[in-house]
Amino acid sequence: MISRDKYLSLSPEERFIQLSPSEKERADELFSKSIKVDLHTHIFGSIHFEWNANIRKLVENSGIDGCFEAVPCLNEDFAETTAIIGRYRSIVEKEPGLVSAFTAADIKKAKKENKQAILYQLEPWSGRRNLDLVDVAYGLGFRMILLTFNTRTYIGDGCGEKTNAGLSYLGLELVERLNNAGILIDLSHCGVQTALDAIDHSKDPCLFNHTGARALNEPVGRLRTDEELKALVEKGGLIGISAIPNQLSSKPEQSIEDHLNHIEYIANLVGVDHVGIGLDNTFHDQVAFHRKMAAEKTVNLERAGIVLAADYIYGLESPSDWPNIIRGLIKRGYSDQEVDKIIGGNALRILEKVVG
Repeated sequence: MISRDKYLSLSPEERFIQLSPSEKERADELFSKSIKVDLHTHIFGSIHFEWNANIRKLVENSGIDGCFEAVPCLNEDFAETTAIIGRYRSIVEKEPGLVSAFTAADIKKAKKENKQAILYQLEPWSGRRNLDLVDVAYGLGFRMILLTFNTRTYIGDGCGEKTNAGLSYLGLELVERLNNAGILIDLSHCGVQTALDAIDHSKDPCLFNHTGARALNEPVGRLRTDEELKALVEKGGLIGISAIPNQLSSKPEQSIEDHLNHIEYIANLVGVDHVGIGLDNTFHDQVAFHRKMAAEKTVNLERAGIVLAADYIYGLESPSDWPNIIRGLIKRGYSDQEVDKIIGGNALRILEKVVG
């Protein structure tokens, strides 16, 4: 494994999975024709905001047609939430190649117009006990909301808590309000019982939009158990596979093959119709950022079961490597129809069902 700096100096063809001429033709055609949706992105940065011409070019080169941009509000301050989404939407409005989107039809329209559609997810719910803010969130443009982050809130326990109490009564009511508003429910950072409670109580299918299979890296509490994955799919839900270094694997060398392993495991467990992509990665050095947060005690990696063993993911280091996902799926024997579903078709279906 080469260093991250050396990796970034390579051309895309050098970074990507090698294909035969016929496989490459298939990959190029799918990349061009299929609608590609990333269920969880940080194109404006994760926690720390950054936007410039270079990042705009990287977003364009990723080739994604639609993405759910996470609005991070870990301190659960709704005023901060409005400030962040206002900033994001103002940038999108000013960029000629970007467009704010709110429905599946908006993504399809953007694709036809050769634009990239940006949808918005609140990460996590920041309205605390004021559930009337659900309608305000909808009005601001949010079409997906994460119920809890890693710790306990008024809503329920997160995946990093020592307890596993599940949703509170307020949390159950929040699920109902989100259903009524037509907002997708994400459970990626929720505790196991919180997730199971939400799945059971929701009339609409829910998502784990940026995660993986706990069975492939048991210590990491952010990954989902087979029980949760099956319960989600029984209600028609969708699982987006992430690409955060040291989450899908704890090996010192990690690559896109780890991402593909999680896709394959979950597809075999619950079916291709319930698998999507939610990379959750950034255009920056994520592992350096995680090490900094750990040193400052902003996060407790030990509680999360995460060891910062690898410096990056080879072949899927950032959203710039999105085309490599299609290559990897083809190399593993997925049909064009299956690839189309995983990279965007399944996401469009659940968006259309719940939101419109």
